[in-house]
Amino acid sequence: MLEGMRIIVTGFGPFGGMSHNPSATVLPLLPKRIADLEIHTAILPVETTRVQDALSELYAEKPRAVLHLGLAETRTALSLERVALNVLDFERPDNAGERREDVPVVPGAPLALSSRLPLRAILNAWRARAIPAQLSSSAGTFLCNQTMYLSLSQLPSDCPTGFIHLPPDETLGTQLGRPFVPLKLQAEALALALGLLGSDTHAPV
Repeated sequence: MLEGMRIIVTGFGPFGGMSHNPSATVLPLLPKRIADLEIHTAILPVETTRVQDALSELYAEKPRAVLHLGLAETRTALSLERVALNVLDFERPDNAGERREDVPVVPGAPLALSSRLPLRAILNAWRARAIPAQLSSSAGTFLCNQTMYLSLSQLPSDCPTGFIHLPPDETLGTQLGRPFVPLKLQAEALALALGLLGSDTHAPV
């Protein structure tokens, strides 16, 4: 595999007592290639002390672009995150029982880093297909935000990188008694986003 010839897409496994996470379940439904780029998927550990090592291993081959996915269980639309904050602060423990309070993701680094995805182009493509979608100004302060911040701080500035929060799919929505977006539609939305990441004609906004 040549360096820079793949797009990495990650999700997370179940957490917080839930038995299902659409950010992991959707990965096998994504295309295997976009143009000349391989789509490489991985499931990250829901453990704050292990995320860094997992990302470092994925980035060894210097990806062309990186798209992280996570679950926002109370949202009803796919959410494109604008920024990641340099803070870990969560009362709900991760899967190793760890909690954090006012801890920087990267000590001494900037307070916030902006997404390098073509956010507006993705949003417009989704809305043209009537896919529930929104821009979000907060990725939270849990592992989703940690992952986004680490990636933005470590990958080259010309590597499109960012985070999309997914709402519950039909499986999780039924379990939680909440609105959902069908997993097949979520996969369609992500395929559209990946198509834009594989193109050189769009710049992050």
